[in-house]
Amino acid sequence: GHDDFVIGKRYGLDIYCPVDNAGRFTPDVEHFSGMRVFEANDEIVEFMRQKGVLLFSEKYDHRYPHCWRCKNPVIFRATPQWFIAMDEGHPVSLREGALHETTERVEWIPAWGRDRMRNMLEARPDWCVSRQRVWGVSIPVFYCAKCNEPVAEAEVINHVADIFERESGDAWYTRSATELLPPGYVCKGCGGTEWTKETDILDVWFDSGTSSIAVLENPRREELRWPADVYIEGGDQFRGWFNSSLMVGVAAHDRAPYNTVITHGWTLDAQGRAMHKSAGNAVEPDKVIKQSGAEIIRLWCASSNYFDDMRASDEILQRVMDGYRKLRNTARFALGNLHGFDPARDTVPVEQVEEIDRWALAELASLIEGVKSDYEEYEFHSVLQKVTNFSTVTLSARYFDIIKDRLYTYAPKNVERRSAQTALYQIADALARILAPILAFTADEVWEHIPRGSKTDTPMSVHLATFPEPEHYDPDLIPTWNRLFAVREQVLGELEKARANKIIGSSLEAAVVIRAAGATYELLKNYESQLRYVFIVSQVVLAESQGGEIEIQIKRADGSKCERCWNYSTRVGEFERYPTVCERCAAALKEIEQDNTD
Repeated sequence: GHDDFVIGKRYGLDIYCPVDNAGRFTPDVEHFSGMRVFEANDEIVEFMRQKGVLLFSEKYDHRYPHCWRCKNPVIFRATPQWFIAMDEGHPVSLREGALHETTERVEWIPAWGRDRMRNMLEARPDWCVSRQRVWGVSIPVFYCAKCNEPVAEAEVINHVADIFERESGDAWYTRSATELLPPGYVCKGCGGTEWTKETDILDVWFDSGTSSIAVLENPRREELRWPADVYIEGGDQFRGWFNSSLMVGVAAHDRAPYNTVITHGWTLDAQGRAMHKSAGNAVEPDKVIKQSGAEIIRLWCASSNYFDDMRASDEILQRVMDGYRKLRNTARFALGNLHGFDPARDTVPVEQVEEIDRWALAELASLIEGVKSDYEEYEFHSVLQKVTNFSTVTLSARYFDIIKDRLYTYAPKNVERRSAQTALYQIADALARILAPILAFTADEVWEHIPRGSKTDTPMSVHLATFPEPEHYDPDLIPTWNRLFAVREQVLGELEKARANKIIGSSLEAAVVIRAAGATYELLKNYESQLRYVFIVSQVVLAESQGGEIEIQIKRADGSKCERCWNYSTRVGEFERYPTVCERCAAALKEIEQDNTD
């Protein structure tokens, strides 16, 4: 075992390993030659008993290493190996260089990766790169048949590499040692010309560690560059790929082969158990794709905090599908209300855009800044949290709800309706660009349906477009409208009570009476003409009170129901040409007639 080996070296004992590659004692072991080591245990004990040298014998249970694949006990053997030294080299050792790159230059996501890699490097022994296998990349070392001197010179290794490039690594087995060496090569120690080949192969982690050089420095791949921007893998690769790649990169180029390392967790079932087909708890991606589409898999991946272990189940994926529908319906509403809109012709100048539309665009600018930062930090779940909140709360529950009246009842070319369409166009365009890295198909589908009209400078695919840049119309509108929406939530609560008490049915049947004081009254007074649209009621009466909390009263609206917009108005019936509509709809119909005439 390892402890025996360490103690033997400490006390200067000869390294003796009388066990061959098959796990049997070698011919020089008297009495037990050819026996498997575990089968010989009882025989050895009995031999010692017969010789009278056995002091004591018993059987007991203890922990012993077994092969993870075949479950058989491991046999420890002391054999010659090839190592890469960690603490030699000038001006700095491999360990020092790797530690410097780890702590000073590489970005680790999550940040604990830096400490984990540093601790692993500090305690790492020399790298044993030889393996006793019959397959793999051979170690290109030759031994003089006369003096057994090893040859591992750069000239020889490069010569073998050239042969491998032409014939593949199989050449090591199909060619003789002499055919693999440079012509006329002689042993520098004894002048011998007969050679044998190394039978060990390279550690497969050495293979993976060289992948950055093999891929990124390939002259046929001019679009690639070394080092890589990002390496991403599971947490087990701190011992594996991350580690071996760092060793090779520092040895070859004095720097890490990556600028950033991202570590992800494992996929578990809903109960936090590892997935296994034998346990019946595995979620098969192909099955999900056939049932729900690849976008659901992408959305699940991006919505999971992959820094930790991620859970997947049919129920979890159903919630992901519900979230996908919300995002899709948001885009669908925006696109559905852009019919007839030509951005080059119909976009409303900033100074004429309605304030609530400018508020929506200010919220969009805030979203763009937030998700751009999240993307740069690889926080994809934060991207989706922000986009989902923007879609379901900012847009669906507030903005879309309020502008429906303007979109559906105003004349198509009315500047106030065009103002809303201007905002919707920018929202749809930005959302497609924001979601493109995650929902590749859906974003492109949205992009294809955004009206471009006479605007000819738009890329054919969203994946050819750049990330949106925030346009700050008026960020100060956000806190102002947040205060208005806080009042709106109170009004909606009272409307729900009135609906439950049969005072009203639809909210458009309601008139809202609000009594407020101080800053709240001043705020509502500034927006008095818009409050009916913000609350989605037919009438709002605002009064100033002397103090205290805001008071809200709901009663039935005065007048009759407009058959066109469904709002209640005392002026329905005043207009001879349009006797069943309100004053707003009469003006809209007149404007439509005028547009048609023009």
